[in-house]
Amino acid sequence: MTTLEFSAMVQKYQSLVYTVCHQLVPDAGDAQDLTQETFLAAWRAIDRCPSGFEKQWLARIAANKAKDYLRSAWVRRVNIPGDDVLALEGAPPGTQPEQQVLDALGEEELTAMILNLREPYRTPCRLVLLEQHTMAEAAQLCGRPPKTVEAQIYRAKKMLAQQILQRENDGKECVHGTV
Repeated sequence: MTTLEFSAMVQKYQSLVYTVCHQLVPDAGDAQDLTQETFLAAWRAIDRCPSGFEKQWLARIAANKAKDYLRSAWVRRVNIPGDDVLALEGAPPGTQPEQQVLDALGEEELTAMILNLREPYRTPCRLVLLEQHTMAEAAQLCGRPPKTVEAQIYRAKKMLAQQILQRENDGKECVHGTV
């Protein structure tokens, strides 16, 4: 297929591909990005396009691109209850979330919670959260890959947030499955 023929195919099926992407991905901007990715993938694999089935082939590529996008870690990220307690985003201007937690719990209590974490979370958290090392320094000191340390600290913060929420909810009566 020549460049001219491919351009004609893009013009002919652009709205179809966008519609497929937009039906699976509700955000219009993301659907437009996926449309472009679809045509880029189609151009790279044009030799595999079955003659006479361009429409179906493009629709399948678009659906697969949208599914891949929806499965991506970026899209699947979910704020768990209490995640805002230790998260860096969502804090009121002028206050750090860590400082808010320290004010509410007390430094000794939070330090004890961090030191009571099970391994492999305790050491990187101690290094980053208590001793103020960077993630890269903590990874080097632990002898672990930087991405592993980042993931361990992220999970540890989730565990700490859950413990903090449990402490806050202790003693409150549960009504109809809610706390």
